[in-house]
Amino acid sequence: MKFYIETLGCQMNVNDSDKMAEFLVANGLTRCDDYADADMVIVNTCSVRFSAEHKAYSLLGRWKEIKDNKPNLVIGVTGCMAQYAAKEIKTRCKYVDFVLGAKDFEKFSKTVKRFLPKTNSSSLHPFTHSPDVFKYITIMRGCSNFCSYCIVPYVRGPEQSIDYNIILDEVKKAVNDGIKEIILLGQNVNSYSYNGVNFTGLLQKISALDNVTRIRFMTNHPKDLSDELIEEIAVNKKICRHIHLPLQSGSNDILKAMNRKYTYEQYETLYNKIKNKIPDINITSDIIIGFPGETDKDFEATFNASRKLQFGGLFIFKYSVRPNTPAAKMGNKVPLEIIKKRHTLLLEDSNIISKKINEKYIDNTIEVLVERYNAETKTAEARNSQNIKVFFDSDKDLTGQVVNVKITKVLPNSMSGKLQ
Repeated sequence: MKFYIETLGCQMNVNDSDKMAEFLVANGLTRCDDYADADMVIVNTCSVRFSAEHKAYSLLGRWKEIKDNKPNLVIGVTGCMAQYAAKEIKTRCKYVDFVLGAKDFEKFSKTVKRFLPKTNSSSLHPFTHSPDVFKYITIMRGCSNFCSYCIVPYVRGPEQSIDYNIILDEVKKAVNDGIKEIILLGQNVNSYSYNGVNFTGLLQKISALDNVTRIRFMTNHPKDLSDELIEEIAVNKKICRHIHLPLQSGSNDILKAMNRKYTYEQYETLYNKIKNKIPDINITSDIIIGFPGETDKDFEATFNASRKLQFGGLFIFKYSVRPNTPAAKMGNKVPLEIIKKRHTLLLEDSNIISKKINEKYIDNTIEVLVERYNAETKTAEARNSQNIKVFFDSDKDLTGQVVNVKITKVLPNSMSGKLQ
C-alpha cells in the first residue's frame, strides 16, 4: 500500500507531515512521489491565507477524479483548514474519507488505523524518518497572542509548551541519525516555558547534547524576545546567526489594530539591541500589506521602516481576510489594486536592500552546510549560519558536510561561489 502527502503552509505543517509519514511507514506503507500512484492521499492544509485553502480544494477535486476510477483510494484532509472548515469540507467533498484538524493531530494514528494493513505499531512514536541534513522539531503548539488578522489561535488552540525531555529525546535521536541542524518550531518560541525551563534554558540544554552542530528556531515575537536570549545567541556558537523577527507594519496605528502589543519604536530599539550585541546576525522579517484601514501614510511608515532597518530578507504578504478573526469585521478595506501597487514597491526596494547587504560577502570565504546535491548539474545547495542559500559547483556529493565557499556572485536571496 502506497501513500502520498501534500503539505501546504508553514514548517510546523511540514513537521506534522513528517510524523504522519513516519507512522504510515512504520505500519507497512510505502511513500510515493506521485499521488496518481497512491492508495492513500492526504493534504495537510493551511488556513493562514485564502490562496492555500483554494489550493487544497483544487487538489481534492483532482483526487476525486482519481477516486471515481479507483474507489478504494483513501483521501484524508488534515491541518488548520481541516480544523475550522471540517463541516464545509465534508459537505463539499463527500468522497473524503477522514478530516482531522490541527488540534486533534495526536489522534492521527487512531483515525487512519482502520485503513491500514494490520501491524503491531499503534503510535506516532518513535519517529524513524528524518531529512538528511536538518530536522524540524516542534517545541510548542498553538498560540495565545490573538493578532487580529490571524486564524492560528482558533485552529491550533492556546499555546502549549512541550515537555523538554520529549524535545531532548527527539534531538538525540535526530543527531544519532546523522542530522546536522536542528530547527525548533513554534508560533512564538520566545514564550516557551515548561517546568521552570524557558526558551533560553531549552537552547542551553540542547546545545549541551553531543553531536549537535547547528540550532535554528522560528518564529520570534518582538514582545517576548528577551535580553537573556540575545546574550545566549551572542555566546553560543551552535546557534545560527539568524533571527526572523516579524514587524508586520511600521505604523503604530496599524500595529495597534493588529493587536501586536508593541510600537514601532519598541521594535526598532530591540532590533538595534540585537544588532549591537551580535554584529554578524542576519535579521529577516514579515510585513503585511493592505491591512484594513492602512492609509498611504501608514504604508509610507512601513516603507521607511524597511529602508531604515535594512532587513537581510523581507517576506511581504498581501492581507488575506480570515473568517472569525477581528480583522475580518473591520471596515476600511484597502482596494486590491492599491495593495498590489504597495506590495510591488516594497518588494522591489527590499530586494535592492537585501542584495546590497549580501554584497559584503563578495570575495570572502564563508562556512556553509551542504543541504542538497544535483548529480545531473553537479550543483550543491548549501546555507550559511545567517540562513542565506549558497550555490556552488562540485564534482561529488557533499550533502551533510560543512565546507568553505568563496563567494563570487550575490542576489537578493541567495549567493554563489567556488568550493575552497
